[in-house]
Formats: sequence, C-alpha cells, structure tokens
Amino acid sequence: MKIALITIHRVTNYGAILQAFATKKILGLYGDVKIIDYNKEHLSQSTDLLRFKLSVHGIKMFLHDLLNFRNRYELLRKLKKFNRDYMNLSSEMDKNKLDLGSADNFDVYVCGSDQIWNPIVVSRDRKIDPIFFLSFVKNNAVKFSYASSIGHYEFNEIEKVEVKKLLQDFKMISVRESDGKKKIEDIIQNKEIHHVVDPTLLLPKNEWYRTFNVIEKVPKDKYILVYSVPRTDLIKKAIAFFASKLGFKVKAIDKMLFPITKIDEHIRNAGPKEFIQLYANASFVITDSFHGTCFAINFEKPFVCISANERANRQQNLLSILNISERIMFKESDFSNLNLNVDYTEVTPKLNKAREESLEYIEAAMAVKS
Repeated sequence: MKIALITIHRVTNYGAILQAFATKKILGLYGDVKIIDYNKEHLSQSTDLLRFKLSVHGIKMFLHDLLNFRNRYELLRKLKKFNRDYMNLSSEMDKNKLDLGSADNFDVYVCGSDQIWNPIVVSRDRKIDPIFFLSFVKNNAVKFSYASSIGHYEFNEIEKVEVKKLLQDFKMISVRESDGKKKIEDIIQNKEIHHVVDPTLLLPKNEWYRTFNVIEKVPKDKYILVYSVPRTDLIKKAIAFFASKLGFKVKAIDKMLFPITKIDEHIRNAGPKEFIQLYANASFVITDSFHGTCFAINFEKPFVCISANERANRQQNLLSILNISERIMFKESDFSNLNLNVDYTEVTPKLNKAREESLEYIEAAMAVKS
C-alpha cells in the first residue's frame, strides 16, 4: 500500500520535525510511506541559511543569521542529513504541482499533526491552506487526518463553510486537542471527530532511544534542560528559580545567537538526534513548548511547563488527560508550590492508554482501505 503524508516538516522546529518522523514511522506499519515535500514558502523560509525580508524585522533577522552563521550552517546541515536518513521525502512540490496531480499515485493520504489547520501558522496572510486539508487529492483514495491541530485559532463563519467543504470526503477525522475536537464538531455534525495524542507520543521512549542509538544515563554533572520557543519573561524567572532550588547546571537548546538568560551551556546547532539525547539525559526539564512537554512526559522526566499565554491550550489539554495539570505555571508565585518529582507510576499508564486508543484509530482508518 502506498501512503502519502502531508504535514509541517520544512522548518527548523524540533517538535515539527520529530512529529513528522513519528507519524511516518507509525504509518509505515501499513505500507510504503512518503512524506510529501510540500514547499510552502511561508514555512520553509525558516530553513534558508540567511533569512531576509524587506522590513525592520527582516533586516534584524538577516543580521542575526549572519552573526550566527557557523551555528546556523551546522544546524541546517544536520537537518538535511536527518531528512535524507529518516524522512523518506517525495520530490519537492509546490501548490501548483500538487494541484496538477504530481502526487496522485497513492492509495491513502494522511494530513498529520502539528498546527496544519491554524491559518496563523501556515499562512502569511492568515488564510486556510487547502493543501493541508488534502484538497489536491483527485482520485478515489482514502483520506484521513491524524492529530491535526488548530491551535488556539477560532474559525470565523466564512472559514467554517470552507473547512466543512474541505473535510466532507474524509473517511475519518482526528484532532490533537479536545477544544479542537469541539471546534470541528461544531462545523461537521454528521461525522465522529476523534481526539488522539500527538504522534511523538505514539512512540514509547524505548523506541525513540533505539531508533537514534540513545543511551539514557545520569551524567556526572546533572543538568536542567531548557527548551523554549517564545522565550517569555516567565520562563526566564523559572530558570533562575529552579536552578537555584535544584543546584544543577542549566543547558538551553535553541537556535538563537544569545542565550535566553544566564545559563551554563547554550546549544545552538543541535540536530534532531542530539535533541533526543539531551532530553534522555536531563535530570529536570523547563519548557514552554508543547512538544517540549510531550518529550519530557514520554521520557518520564521531572519537568515544569511554563504557560505561553493563549498558546498554552495544547499543553493544558495534554496535562489534563494525564491528570498532572498542576505542572503548568501561569505566574511566578506558582513555582514554590510545585512538587519537583512526577509520579510516573500514575502518569505512564494513562499515557499508554491514550497511546493505544490513538493507535486503534489509525488501525481503523487504514482498515477503511482494506
């Protein structure tokens, strides 16, 4: 069986890349999977060696990349190697090529995970991208979504009509957040909308470790791993608080020229495999990222999740499912009330149950074809 997956993968975001890999790996249990190498300029420009736009922000970004050239070059080299070794990409395609049928030779099409249904994320002009709703599929192949995310976006009435039309011939539909489920149920009343876990959680930690030859060990110098995307003031305060309380070194992984705050080690050019290794050996995790939270939980690490305001709905939903909502921090005064340890004898069975239910959804979706 030939399976096509379209998702967000042409970026420098670790979570997006690793969720794409995990989805491909699970779908690979059912046939030959190709990730459609959809080149959406708004997203893929993040992989340009020197990013530039004719604006004040664009010039600042260009100067940042120029000053950070060596690390950025090394990061992009590692990402390209990861794509070659693990992603099984199709030839590069833009919207025109897809609409003309360049990817019409598959039996099953899956639009998967990340915020592919969030116009703010996928489009410069905040418009829905029909490609991420599989609009280019012209044959009678099976179409379904896996963990597609709307993020915190609210569709207006015109967009709801468009979404309904785009999803009408999907065999099965699943989303990543419970509020996303409600949003799609409000648009489509005649189909069951399934709530599933992020693809990174479909692979248990031993599978991640085995795939990338990672050995989990407690390093001589224990460290707190910081993975921040929006770099809020609250996470900077959290770093200072928990570093003082735990007495561990602090390692921060991100792609910026300057560290987020005062830390011991700033890792600016890690590839996806190194990202997994850093998580595997961390003694504590501080993150404001959804996927950063996923990996901390999946790898059974003590962690604290820092709210990034309205963008925290994804983290809140996941933590609620696992009954550990107390681990998300909304203000500085929350820090001192947190139990530093996580009882994974309670959490992991809940995660395993959610994982099994999500795998059953994929099994049912693939059975539609057979």
